[in-house]
Amino acid sequence: MVVGGNNFIDELLQLNNFENVYKNLNRYPEIDIKQLKEVDFVLLSSEPYPFKEKHLKEFKKYTNAKVIIVNGEYFSWYGSRLVESFEYFKELHLIFGQ
Repeated sequence: MVVGGNNFIDELLQLNNFENVYKNLNRYPEIDIKQLKEVDFVLLSSEPYPFKEKHLKEFKKYTNAKVIIVNGEYFSWYGSRLVESFEYFKELHLIFGQ
């Protein structure tokens, strides 16, 4: 499953100048992991599914992208958590070299 368009996560990606290569698909479509699009980064969220280090290794079998786990609270949950997200997104841009 990936993040498509027309949802909260995609909106936050757009607001923070990240490109979602699956934004043309609706909501949270299932895709074949063997057919991942070529990208520079794959973001695995800690929320709502708690991706771990073992998942990083699995994804690296299917992509040359840098695979990282991101704080899903800042991507997936609206409300008071977002107050702290501004600095977090700035840090991600530094990691990505943007």
